[in-house]
Amino acid sequence: MAACPSCGHENRDGAKFCEECAAPLAAPARALAEERKVVSVLFCDLVGFTASSEDADPEDVDRMLSAYAEMSRARIEAHGGVVEKFIGDAVVGVFGVPAAHEDDPERAVRAGLRIVEGAEELESVGGEPLRLRVGINTGEALVRLGASAGLGERLLSGDAINTASRIQSVAPELGVAVGLSTYEATAPVFDYEELEPATLKGKQAPVRVFQAKAARARFGTDLTRRHNTPFVGREVDLALLKGIFDKTVASSSVQLVTVVGEPGLGKSRLVAELFGYIDARPDFTTWRQGRCLPYGEGITFWALGEILKAHTGILESDPPAVADEKLAAVLPDTDEREWFRQRLLPLLGIEASSSAEREELFTAWRRFLEGIAEERPTVLVFEDLHWADEALLAFLEHLADLAEGVPLLLVGTARPELYERNPDYATRLRNATPINLAPLSQEETARLVSALLETTVIPVELQQPILERAGGNPLYAEEFVRLLKDRDLLERVGSSWQLKEGADVPFPESVQALIAARLDTLEPDAKSLIADAAVIGKVFWAGAVAAMGERDPQTVTSTLRELSRKELVRPARQSSMAGEAEYAFWHVLARDVAYNQLPRASRANRHVAAATWIESKAPERVEDLADVLAYHYTSALDLAQAAGETEQAEELEGPALRFLGLAGERALGLDTAAALASFERALTLTPVGHPERAAALARFGEAVHHAGRLTEAKAALEEAISGFQAAGDVRGAAGAMDTLSLVLRRLADPGWAELPVAAVALLEPLEPGPELVAALTEVAAAGALQGRYETGVGYAERALTLAEELGLPRPARALGYRGLARSGLGDRGGPDDLREAITLAIEAGQGREVAVLHNNLGFYLSAVEGPIASLEVMRAGIAFAQARGLADIADATKGSTLDQLYDSGALDEALKTATEIAHNSEVSEQGLDLASARSSQARILALRGQAAQAAGTLDWLETTTRASGSLDFAVTGLASAAFVRAALGQDEAARALLADSETTPEARRSPYYATYLPAMVRTALTLGDSELAQRLVAGVEPQTPCAEHALVAVSAALAESDGDLGAAAEGYADAARRWQSFGVVPEQGFALLGQGRCLTLSGRTSEANPVLQQAREIFQALQAAPALAEIDEFLQQATALTS
Repeated sequence: MAACPSCGHENRDGAKFCEECAAPLAAPARALAEERKVVSVLFCDLVGFTASSEDADPEDVDRMLSAYAEMSRARIEAHGGVVEKFIGDAVVGVFGVPAAHEDDPERAVRAGLRIVEGAEELESVGGEPLRLRVGINTGEALVRLGASAGLGERLLSGDAINTASRIQSVAPELGVAVGLSTYEATAPVFDYEELEPATLKGKQAPVRVFQAKAARARFGTDLTRRHNTPFVGREVDLALLKGIFDKTVASSSVQLVTVVGEPGLGKSRLVAELFGYIDARPDFTTWRQGRCLPYGEGITFWALGEILKAHTGILESDPPAVADEKLAAVLPDTDEREWFRQRLLPLLGIEASSSAEREELFTAWRRFLEGIAEERPTVLVFEDLHWADEALLAFLEHLADLAEGVPLLLVGTARPELYERNPDYATRLRNATPINLAPLSQEETARLVSALLETTVIPVELQQPILERAGGNPLYAEEFVRLLKDRDLLERVGSSWQLKEGADVPFPESVQALIAARLDTLEPDAKSLIADAAVIGKVFWAGAVAAMGERDPQTVTSTLRELSRKELVRPARQSSMAGEAEYAFWHVLARDVAYNQLPRASRANRHVAAATWIESKAPERVEDLADVLAYHYTSALDLAQAAGETEQAEELEGPALRFLGLAGERALGLDTAAALASFERALTLTPVGHPERAAALARFGEAVHHAGRLTEAKAALEEAISGFQAAGDVRGAAGAMDTLSLVLRRLADPGWAELPVAAVALLEPLEPGPELVAALTEVAAAGALQGRYETGVGYAERALTLAEELGLPRPARALGYRGLARSGLGDRGGPDDLREAITLAIEAGQGREVAVLHNNLGFYLSAVEGPIASLEVMRAGIAFAQARGLADIADATKGSTLDQLYDSGALDEALKTATEIAHNSEVSEQGLDLASARSSQARILALRGQAAQAAGTLDWLETTTRASGSLDFAVTGLASAAFVRAALGQDEAARALLADSETTPEARRSPYYATYLPAMVRTALTLGDSELAQRLVAGVEPQTPCAEHALVAVSAALAESDGDLGAAAEGYADAARRWQSFGVVPEQGFALLGQGRCLTLSGRTSEANPVLQQAREIFQALQAAPALAEIDEFLQQATALTS
């Protein structure tokens, strides 16, 4: 059935005319182009029309309505609007279609005021003055370009129309009411009175409404704009510009300065600041200014002509004779007067009676300007040199090069394309200086925003979106802040501001309107091309937009060249895609406006087309471009769902998941946050029961593990393993087990070492693959970390051999753990494996592995070369991890440095680092890192006589250490707890802890055992348990220099315990020399203390004193109160014995 657009009657299919009223029926629906646009809608309605026309003659009503409609139409169209429709006594006008103008809201309000004025000239059917109301609203609408109301086609859809109607209903009679967006866009142009907030149908909250009273007076364009924006971020540039002016005056020389920057960056503001500086000087300076016009809109020397007109007082309205007379008044009274006149007249647009060559013209103009500068210092400003023709640039070079002996400063402002089009401009001149204005830095933009908000501190949730959207552009930053203030979106919190709850930083209509108006000046093909480019992103390629729109490549190149001239896009000097010309939008906001104008369905199709082109262009590099492809496919998926295109959405799910996975995997070692975002998005596409859910969970679990969210990682990986097992995916389950093993180890869960073994058992029956290599590597890791070094070496070699057989790259992780295990066995080739593994990991871009390997190499070096060499390597690993955002690895490596810091005597740094790690670990639930931090704190506090401060952590430390299954923590954690227990007088508990360390299987194979051995033996002897001390020493092999030194030290302690003070003193002396050379400061101090003690007890006080003094200096620096007290006691004894 076909509905009649005139009377609404339902007609049979195929009818060409209405069977009821004979009106022509609409033709079959045409395919109309659609676009989302910000429009201003004017809704005008008569007041009391129904009542006044009820008893009136229909012809009188028609006459009145026709006059009213004609008047309204004329005023709407006179201001650039279109009448969308007449509905009875209502008129709907739209501004911004088919083309937008930056002042569409202003046009709508002016039209509304003119309609009110016109109503006063008309009469109602009763003879009274016509009464009406006008409502105007600015907002986004879906526009159907080319729609015809006569054919029943809707021009636009959206809330903007309905809201305009609602606003009209609350407007005063013969009044114009506008919504907030319209008000904000036109407040500087009209006088407004705010009405009571209106409760409008369909709106949840009251709406602010304003009545337009009258237009404000307009002023000429020659008035100088007052700069209310704070001057920020250009202080160095201004100082340079001032300095060049001062040099010009002092040396009577000519200088050429070109201020270069993108629109809105402050070129004119910088020049204005120079004007203010010069204007404040007591001496007079001549200042003249001219501007270059865009190509096709002016003449070659327009800017120079404006300067001449300003100097002579010639007005644009002056006839040629008056202009000639004013010129003559400033010419020199010499025999060259007529020669100057004939050469200067063309600059005024007046034809000269004699012609001249370019060089003669240049010479005349130069000499004229030199004459001006001879009278007083002169500044000539040429604005917008990027529009200048080659001839004007050539004259400026001529002037700067040949003018001499006068104080003349030439200042040009230009956008960067000046040098793209004229790369050699002024480069050969020694007196030329470019001042390049870059976007403000984040800090400078923040200062500007702070100044605009009149506060020094801005919360990040308010500051960050402004900084991101402003993009370092001062003009945009000012507009964003103005809009926030005008819309009352801010609230005071103390001395600062914050966004009100639920508020977002909006897009200023002023900026949006400027950009939209520029886009609407483009030809349809160019606008379609820029829409395709916007879908690709801020950076795009000519080949992509050609393929997306099935365009001729040469036409695309030509169109892009034109868009570049209009400063909407710019070519890149080098392309990131071989063989493709690359372009970028001048500003991301231009891209955003072009993108947002596309309807959702159109956007979805364009995203798919962009992804298709990228895949076809680089089929071998889809992994490198996975994040880009994931963006396009997920955007298309979301848009298709929003547009109700269910079938298309289902088709897009597969590629979206694929590239989300690839993107996350690629980012995992580089940017954990980006990887997590990809995997979280993939999870939303794989609900429970989805065949890809287990894989998505496994990837998500790995990412949250890297992010330090261990509890989440554990839950996700356990669910993934169950999912893989239910689906019979053995390889997937094994891979998830390997990752879960790493998570459990950091959670100090003893089950971590069993999972890789189970994974190997699952995989061995299958065809060997990279999954088995990974599982074998994790078993090797468990062996190396638990002191089962032979197991570690064996499984690592299996992994290396299998990788070689499968043609896989040599696995750095397996080689690294073989190196660590070999080092534990005393094999001096272990470090070679570790260093080679670091090289392999760097070459493979495995950031996490590189950081972990630095940690493991540093750990080994601590036992071989001492704490200083170890710290150097570990700090390099920390810096590497921090530079790549691997915070969890950086913290773990910091934990490894704690013992090296202790050994090197940097106890304050160790305590500070331990406190930071403890805080971070408590937040992220990283049990091993927390155990490392608390163990170090306990050890240091016990040394300093502050053991009570660590008492509260002992139970947790002991429980966690025992449960961790970690060989190293069985030594460090239990020993540190024992030191504190002993210091607190809890002898039995301390003795039990030392016994646990001594009886832990393979404990002596941990490098930490030798490091802690002297302190453990001293504690056992302090407890009076020499048998325990001997058991602690038994079985320790001198496989490393650290172990050798430790055995010398404990041998001396045992000798002292046995009463052999002479042998003990010699042993302690040897140990002190060894520890000093090795760089272990606390043990050097204890060895010296032992030596001094034995010498004193042997009556050799003269030998003891210098040794004890040396020990005292060490312990004074370490703030080791108990050791200092013991030394002072022996020094007193020595003094007493010698007195």
